[in-house]
Amino acid sequence: MGLLSRLRRRSKSHGGTGNNAAAAAAAAAGAGAGAGAGAGNATASAATYDHLHHHARGDTDHPFAGPDYSKRLPRPLLARIFAFVCPHTVDDSYDTSEQSMTEDGCMLCDMRDLAHCAVVCKRWYFEARSLLYSHVRIDAVHYCELEVELSAKRKRRSVFDRNGEAIDAPQVRLRLFMQTVRDSRDLGAKVLSLRMPYMTREASKAEIARTISVTPFLRYVDLPAGIYSDDASCLALKQELIARCPDLRRMAYRHGAEASFSQLPEAHLWVNLEVLELSRLQIEPRILRQGLASFPDLRDLTLDDLPWLDDSAFEPSDYSESLPPFPPVQRLTLRDTPNVTASGLAGFFALPQNRKTLQYLTLAATGVLPATLSQVLAAAPQLHGLLVIQEVTRSLPADRVPPLSSRSLQLLHYEITSPAGAAGLPPVAASHYTYLISSLMSNNLPALRDLYVRDSGFPETLLLAPPPRLFGGGDGAAQFFSGGISQPLNVYSKGLDELEWNFTPYEPPSTRGRRDSTTRPVSFHDAQLSRTWGGEARKSVLVGNGFGGFLAVPVDDGRPKSSGGLRRDSRQDLWR
Repeated sequence: MGLLSRLRRRSKSHGGTGNNAAAAAAAAAGAGAGAGAGAGNATASAATYDHLHHHARGDTDHPFAGPDYSKRLPRPLLARIFAFVCPHTVDDSYDTSEQSMTEDGCMLCDMRDLAHCAVVCKRWYFEARSLLYSHVRIDAVHYCELEVELSAKRKRRSVFDRNGEAIDAPQVRLRLFMQTVRDSRDLGAKVLSLRMPYMTREASKAEIARTISVTPFLRYVDLPAGIYSDDASCLALKQELIARCPDLRRMAYRHGAEASFSQLPEAHLWVNLEVLELSRLQIEPRILRQGLASFPDLRDLTLDDLPWLDDSAFEPSDYSESLPPFPPVQRLTLRDTPNVTASGLAGFFALPQNRKTLQYLTLAATGVLPATLSQVLAAAPQLHGLLVIQEVTRSLPADRVPPLSSRSLQLLHYEITSPAGAAGLPPVAASHYTYLISSLMSNNLPALRDLYVRDSGFPETLLLAPPPRLFGGGDGAAQFFSGGISQPLNVYSKGLDELEWNFTPYEPPSTRGRRDSTTRPVSFHDAQLSRTWGGEARKSVLVGNGFGGFLAVPVDDGRPKSSGGLRRDSRQDLWR
């Protein structure tokens, strides 16, 4: 009887562990989705969950006591809480792995923490699993102190090679993820985006093809560069992408893919595409319009390095019934298109649907001169952001130039540069910034909140005094100044020899407190500040100094760090 009692007790303990099968399945799912937070011991860790079962049986120094209040939370709220554990799992953008990195955390540690949440209970498992497999990232390293420890464990050491050779961790993680989604098709159906480092997507074309073959609802995936130019080494991967991923939302066509782009009207391919980039293509404007008409949901279009593109590509199609109109997009980027002028954009805005839809416009090295920007703003009543990057060789014409005017513009990049002039003469770009200051002082940009300029002295010129008369004529000359800026404005300036944007806040007198004097705000664009100011520009909190000016205090990082950035008591880590 003693033997039977021991066997009975042992079967009960195994039954308790078996009831936790959902937790073990979530652990395996986390190993695949994260492809391990460190790839060195991923296979070994995925095969055993003893330390998790130990805590699940309650044999711990800190047993849980009391009711589980999380059971009262609705599932959407529980998913929202888990999204704060791993922020990148809700990144539904179509940016690459390098562009979508979080600035204040370790993505691998965040994913491991979310996978740990999945093994707590069955109710948590379903919500955490959906997040783990929605937007998957495969990163090369931990962006925390844990990488030092894990990098040493990933090396293959032997008796004859004590230093060891490091394994390719991202490739191992991709293979683990591929195996997971191929073994469980319901997990593959949850994947909406897959991001990986540049070297991984260039060296793992076969693994990517096998992975996307079981992800029918995939919207974005980081692909090798050859697939955008119809390179022979990527043809098999592209065929798999066409056959298995009909819901793709972002694609690019570059030099070499002219044949594929010209076949779009008959192919009816990726009809839900939202983001499209065309770069260095050698096609006719007619083929361009027909190809763009194949994507009815297009909202972001980039035309890059197309010297043949001119104003005729944007003209209304009234003269020809067979030529479709230029599609209405929310974001239009024209880069290195010197033959596109303001007249061509006027043809684009001739359609009411285009005027109402466009919100962001980028003009970089185009034929749209700064003197004609007022025409563009007047034709785009819903424009929220305008980015102008232009190198000029002439000053603004001496005749009347209408000021920049827009009731909807909130963001303006006015990055005008000019070659160095003769000694003692002001640069040619100075007249363009004088024109900008006069436009600001005319109060014709009431919604503008952020301004970027490539003139290091622009903030001081704006803060010190009202600008002089534009192109100085007599009493009958055009005067744009009418009392100064009436709204707070964040000015980001950068000289030609500077790498970081310098932040200067401008607060008009009407928005200051009653105790503030008329002393102008202090500019920080010349300050030598530390790296804690962070981001693309030095950010700070403005505190009054008692004399009408401001003191800038660097902003501390608000989001708590993942537990992966701290040293743990136990050396066991499921996601290595």
